[in-house]
Amino acid sequence: MFDSNFPPNIDPQSFSLLAIAVGAAVVGDLNANEQNSVGNWLELVGQYILTHAAHQQLIESRIENFNININSQKSKSGNGPFVNGDKSNQTQRAEVDYLLDVLAKMQEELKNYKN
Repeated sequence: MFDSNFPPNIDPQSFSLLAIAVGAAVVGDLNANEQNSVGNWLELVGQYILTHAAHQQLIESRIENFNININSQKSKSGNGPFVNGDKSNQTQRAEVDYLLDVLAKMQEELKNYKN
């Protein structure tokens, strides 16, 4: 129905202002009941689009094997996708110490620069 250039590549603020203009134009001479009816219909259209897009995104993430559940028991037990098997808090301590040392050196250089 739409080509690949819809919605147009315009900045988000203009895109939102366009929605305000269309909403004001649609209201026109409608009474409150008609406005409610049209508004609810437009919300239903939006909900359909969002539901369709969310399910399409789910299917694509499953195909790409990129569907991660951070609330799973596997993830909570420390075996999730964000856990590097050989990196524990203890093996990362050297990295933290290195960063703290670099920060201390930077602070010392700033002190020297001020003086």
